[in-house]
Amino acid sequence: MPHFLRRISYLRRLALLPPVLCLVAAMCRVAAADPLNAKDIMIVGQALHFIEPPLQGAIRVAVVYNQATPGSEREANQVVDHFDGELTVGSLSMHPVAVSLAQIDQTPFDAVISADGAGTAALRQALTQRHAPCVTGHREQVTGGFCQIYLTSQPNVDILLNQAASDAASVHFATAFRIMIHTL
Repeated sequence: MPHFLRRISYLRRLALLPPVLCLVAAMCRVAAADPLNAKDIMIVGQALHFIEPPLQGAIRVAVVYNQATPGSEREANQVVDHFDGELTVGSLSMHPVAVSLAQIDQTPFDAVISADGAGTAALRQALTQRHAPCVTGHREQVTGGFCQIYLTSQPNVDILLNQAASDAASVHFATAFRIMIHTL
């Protein structure tokens, strides 16, 4: 094959490189969990209504991040921003605060939203001591037993409950809730 034809063939392969890189980047974005969005936060509020005995009135939601995990604090702040100060869903008025995993023991809370990297033994211990529910957009935290509920609304609503983690924290959900979700 003449040299100039080989060069054209090489240039065609190079032209394919940007679309291939875009496809790989898109697949990586799908694999990485996104922080909970505004719709997810509304669903969190609805799910908290199914706790027995029910949470009522104003509740404190600790949005926990791990300083050792890049992007974790940013994710927690994004989640807090979705509350726009406070969010009322039904009879619950949720007041969020971003909290470092290192400060979780000194922070009063009624429920937790766990950011990337916050699913640790320290979080599990705090949830068990306070008998508090935990929701996350990071499935591995729920399958690992660090948080009780995985929740996403993209592309469809999907809720997964780790029953063992829920039992360990003495957080009980109404039968109607357990019928609507997947359980580990």
